Amino acid sequence: MIISILIFIITLLVLVLIHEFGHFLVAKRFGIKILEFGFGIPPRIWGKKIGETVYSFNWLPLGGFVRLLGEDEVDMVTTGTKGLHNKDFRAKSVWQRITVVVAGVLMNLVLAWILFYVVIAAQNFRIIYPVLEPGVYIAQVQKDFPAQKVGIKPGEKLVSIDDKKVKDIEDARKLIRSQDNKSITLKLADSGGNNLRTVNITPKKVENGDVLIGVVFSPIPFKHYSSLSEKIFSGVSYSWDLTKLTFAGLSKLVSQLVYGDFGQVSKSVSGPVGLAVITNEILSSGGLAIVLLPYLWFVGVISLTLAIFNVLPIPALDGGRLLFLVIEVISGKRIKENVERLVHQIGFAVLLALALLVTYSDIRKLF
Repeated sequence: MIISILIFIITLLVLVLIHEFGHFLVAKRFGIKILEFGFGIPPRIWGKKIGETVYSFNWLPLGGFVRLLGEDEVDMVTTGTKGLHNKDFRAKSVWQRITVVVAGVLMNLVLAWILFYVVIAAQNFRIIYPVLEPGVYIAQVQKDFPAQKVGIKPGEKLVSIDDKKVKDIEDARKLIRSQDNKSITLKLADSGGNNLRTVNITPKKVENGDVLIGVVFSPIPFKHYSSLSEKIFSGVSYSWDLTKLTFAGLSKLVSQLVYGDFGQVSKSVSGPVGLAVITNEILSSGGLAIVLLPYLWFVGVISLTLAIFNVLPIPALDGGRLLFLVIEVISGKRIKENVERLVHQIGFAVLLALALLVTYSDIRKLF
C-alpha cells in the first residue's frame, strides 16, 4: 500500500508539473518574467535561483506552481499598461495572457491523448468505454454460435429479452437458459442506448447441457476503432467521449445536490485519498505486464480530468482567470484587479473547504 501511495503521489506530481510546465513554456515564449517554478506546495524546503527564476522544492508533494511577474500583485495598475515592466504579465496583450492561462490545460489534454492512444493501440484498438450506469453489453461474439449468425456485434447493449428488461448479466443468462432451444427476441442498442433494433435468435444447447447464444457479456461496453482514420485519432476521440461522460456525470451530481441526495454524492466523488486507493487496487492486481496498461489508462483519465476541471470558470482555477480575460475581450476593459483578486481568494477558500470535505468522505469510505 505504501509503495502504491508513493507511486500515486509521484504520478500526481508529474501531471501537475506537466500542467505548470505548459504555463512556463508559453510565458517564456512571450518574454514574461517567471519568478518561481515550484515543485510541490509551500512552505519551501529548498530553492535555487537560476537566471531570473527561483526553482524550489516544497513540503507538500502534491503538484507544483509557476509564479509570474504581475500575475498576483496587490499594487496592480488598473488603467492600462503604462509604466509596467515589459516582462510583466499585465503588460502583455489579452490574447497572449489567454494563451499563457490555457497552456497548462492543453498540456494535460495532449498527455491524455497520447496515453489513451498507447493503451488503445496496445489492445488492438479496442478499449473499455465507461458509462454512468452499468448495463449488459456484448464484449465478444464467439464463432459458429447463433449470435454471430444473426449479426450481433461487440459493443452493443442488450436491453431486453422477449420484452423483459435485462437488469444485469446474471439476469440475462437466466432468461436465455430458461428458453432452452426455443427462439427468443433480443432488443439491442448501441453503447449509448440509442438506435434500437430487434433480432430473433435460437440459443444453442452445448455438450454440458448449457444453453448459449455465443456471446461474452460485460457490465461496461468496449469500443472498437476499425478504420484508419478512427485508429489515428482514437486517443482524441476517446478523450472527447470521456469529456461528454464527465459533463453528464457533473449534471447528475448537481441534480443530486439540488435534491439533497448527499449520500449518493459522497459515493460518486473521490479526492486524492480515493484516487490513491484506486491506484493500490490497480497496482496490486498482478505483475507489471498486467497492471501497466490499466494504470496508463487511469493516469490518462486523471490528466483529462485535470484539463476539464481547470478550464471550468471556477475562481482560483485557470478557467476562472480565463473568464476574466474573456470579459476583458468582450467589454474592451480590464476588470479591477483588486476585485479579481478577491474573487480568486474566495474561490480558493471554497475549493479548499470542498477538498477537505471530499478527503474526509474518502477516509470514511476506508472504514
